[in-house]
Amino acid sequence: MGPGFRGREESLSCRTGLEGWESDYYGGTRESGKEEMSIFRLTGFLGLILALLAGPSFAGEFVFDTNEISMKLPPDQDRLSVEFPFTVEGDTPVTIKEYQAACSCLSAEISDNGKLTWKPGEKGVVRGNFKLGTIKGKIEKQIVLSVEGKVAPVVLTTKLEIPDLFAIDPPTLFWDLNGKGEVQNFKVRVNHDEPIRVTDISCTSEQFKYELKIVKPGWEYEVEVTPLHVRQRAFGLLRLKNDCSFKKHGSAQGFMVVRVPKATPEKK
Repeated sequence: MGPGFRGREESLSCRTGLEGWESDYYGGTRESGKEEMSIFRLTGFLGLILALLAGPSFAGEFVFDTNEISMKLPPDQDRLSVEFPFTVEGDTPVTIKEYQAACSCLSAEISDNGKLTWKPGEKGVVRGNFKLGTIKGKIEKQIVLSVEGKVAPVVLTTKLEIPDLFAIDPPTLFWDLNGKGEVQNFKVRVNHDEPIRVTDISCTSEQFKYELKIVKPGWEYEVEVTPLHVRQRAFGLLRLKNDCSFKKHGSAQGFMVVRVPKATPEKK
C-alpha cells in the first residue's frame, strides 16, 4: 500500500481509539445519570405513597344539623330560643368574621362565649333569641354568618306560625286620589276556641267614616269605611279592642290610605 493509504489507516485508527475513549467516558456519565434518575424516581414514589396514606386535605367548614327550623307556637308565647347545632369538618380551623340577625325581634349568639374560631372536630351552637311582642301570623327570620375564605354566607332560617286569634283583613284599604271614594270593608274573624267580643272601635283620622257590623256575635265582624272625600291625600288607623284573655291578641288594627294612583304600564 502507498503512504497515503497508510496515513488514512492511521488516522482512522486514531479516531477509532478516540471514539472508544469518548464512549467509555460518556458511558460512565450515563451510568451515573441513571443512578441519580433512579434515586429521584424512588424519592417521588415514596412521597406519593406517603401522600396517599395521609389522605387528601380539605378546607374546614361548618356543617349544621339543619339550616331551617319551623315551629307552631301557642297564642300567648312572647319569647323563644332556637338552636342550630354544628360540627366543624375538614382539616383546617374555621373563623366566623361576622354574624347578624337583621330584625329588632331577633338576636343571635354563638356558644362558648361567642367563640369565633373553631378547630376541626369541635361542636358548637348558633342560638337565636326571639322577642315576639305583638307579632302574629306567619313570619320568617334569618341569622347570617360570614365565614373567612367563603364567598357565600351561611344562612340559618326560622319559620314561625303564631296564631292570630283576632284577625283583620285586608290590613290596608286604599282609595285613589280624585277617584270614586266608594265604601270598602274590613273583615274581622275570631280564630279561637272561645268567642271574642269587640269592646271599642276608634280611628285616628276624621276624613274616614266607619261603622261596625256584627255578622256573628263573638266570631265574625265587618267594618264599613267611607272617605268623606278623596280630593287630597290622607292616612288613618282604625283600631278595634276586644275582651280576649291574651293581652297580645287584645286588639287589631287596619290602615286607610288615600294615595296617588299607581301608573299603569302602556300596552304595546
